[in-house]
Amino acid sequence: MVLYIFGGNLMLEGMRRHASWIILVIAAIFILSMAIGGISSIFVKNPYKHLGVIAKRNISFDEYREMLRNAYANYAQQNPDTEIDDKVSQQLNDQTWNQLVQQILFDKEIKKRHIKITDEEVIEKLKNPSEDITGLADLQTDGKFDYEKYEQLLLDNPNFAAYMEGRIRSSLPYEKLYADVKAEVVVTEEEVKEQYIKDNDKADANIIFFDPNKIKEVEITDEDLQAWYDENKEEYKKGPARKYKYVNIKLEASEADKAVVKTKIDSLYKLVIEGENFEDMARQYSQDSSAPKGGDLGYFGEGRMVSEFNDAAFALKVGEISAPVQTQYGWHIIKCTGKKNDENGNPQIKASHILLKFEPSEETKQNIAVLADDLYMKAKKEGLQNAGEALAYTVNETKEFYQDAKYISGIGRDNGEVAFAFQKKVGSLLEPIKQDNGGYIVAEVSYKVGDHYLPFDEVKKRIESKVKTKKKVEAVIAQAEEFLAANKDADLFKEAEAAGWKIVEAKDIVLEKVISGLRKDELLNEKILALQAGENTGLVKGDNGAYYASVIDRKTPDMEVFENTKDELLKTLQEKEENAHLNDWFTELKENANIIDNRDLFF
Repeated sequence: MVLYIFGGNLMLEGMRRHASWIILVIAAIFILSMAIGGISSIFVKNPYKHLGVIAKRNISFDEYREMLRNAYANYAQQNPDTEIDDKVSQQLNDQTWNQLVQQILFDKEIKKRHIKITDEEVIEKLKNPSEDITGLADLQTDGKFDYEKYEQLLLDNPNFAAYMEGRIRSSLPYEKLYADVKAEVVVTEEEVKEQYIKDNDKADANIIFFDPNKIKEVEITDEDLQAWYDENKEEYKKGPARKYKYVNIKLEASEADKAVVKTKIDSLYKLVIEGENFEDMARQYSQDSSAPKGGDLGYFGEGRMVSEFNDAAFALKVGEISAPVQTQYGWHIIKCTGKKNDENGNPQIKASHILLKFEPSEETKQNIAVLADDLYMKAKKEGLQNAGEALAYTVNETKEFYQDAKYISGIGRDNGEVAFAFQKKVGSLLEPIKQDNGGYIVAEVSYKVGDHYLPFDEVKKRIESKVKTKKKVEAVIAQAEEFLAANKDADLFKEAEAAGWKIVEAKDIVLEKVISGLRKDELLNEKILALQAGENTGLVKGDNGAYYASVIDRKTPDMEVFENTKDELLKTLQEKEENAHLNDWFTELKENANIIDNRDLFF
């Protein structure tokens, strides 16, 4: 074989001599990428020593900045026509950080498990290239991967050979780690058999659902709510939490911006009144989605549009054009193009319009950044509550959030604000946060607590819903018992339907799936599958209501089919359990690692 001509380790030595070529090419790409416009400002140095800590390893700003530069370069190369805006920047930042966390944690595990790579393993991987290599056009013959071309390319092109070796040596330790973790899962034939039986033990049944939502009113006292809280207090036990006070400075058109729009709409109105074609003007100038149709809104009845628009439109005669009308959306010029009554005799109007929206100008966008900075500077001296009130802003407070929070009420998706709140003391201010809508949020850590129970008053509304449901279920069970007792000798399903109870004709009921048309109630599934065709469950008192089921048909698992397919089923279940275990393992790895994310202090 040609591979033996490689001389095994001798071939690898030749690859290593040319490895620097790969590094130089990559470095050149990254250096060229520094010319990407609009992102250089995020690479300015910050005086803080460490950007973060991952599993006791300090992450320097310079190290992370280089990784982020590479991420920008790769993105720009793959998306040459896409602007790198704030949203893309944040996505790249998050992806880079998550990849770094994963790499460091995995590298520590590789070291802990003493995972090593041998030259023999690298050679074996070279003999079995991955799909992205076998799919290369230069390695195809008649549309199929040509192994001899691949071997020849490794021999003739030392740069390609060096690339392949480097790639394998980089990825193989992680592949062995994944395999090591997955090997911790062993699925037995007995487990596969048990799952097969669960999936194939089926029943068809007619079910009466005694729905608690048919109980309109139940009496709930404060004593009921307090009793529920006391009995279920552990449900409301929480870990360390924080809150922010915050001011949301919204980006909106200024009065000056609105005045400019008014001047423009007046000019357009003058033109259409003097005879310019209304539809053409709408196509050219309107900022509404109806513009391509000449502003046509079709027919609509009274009350369909906002009141100012509605009143002006219905006051017009067919062919008339309104003077400019202001609504919350901007300025409109409305033309009535038809009138009629609908099938109920209610008047309808057909209208077209030209809309110029109220939009903030560039000057307004710049001004709002200044306003946010002014509030921030004042809050540093006086605190956010005092500063916000002094500048006539509304100061709100978020709900409690925890260390694993991905979203903070009132502020939005976490971009480092959670880590900041848990690392800083009460009164610490975040620098103004620019929102996707152009506005800014100024926030201050306002609350700090360790392990605690949520107070009764805070969860009272939630408890009220639970107690109401519990009481409704109890009431509907009582009604179901009365119904069954009163109709012992009758056609229960006919009587139930006449009484307004829901009838569900369920097919292929299995143990672990929700019955279509009902809520999840495992007890009902268990009761049905314990019966044979022609039998009934009697009254089933579930968590979500009461049920009565009559089994129409039963299908038991075909164990001969199991015997014929058990190897394939074992493989499928093994892969499913391995992947689930791998995800759980990584989640636990992250939870047990000390991870401090200070990116928000740098970018």
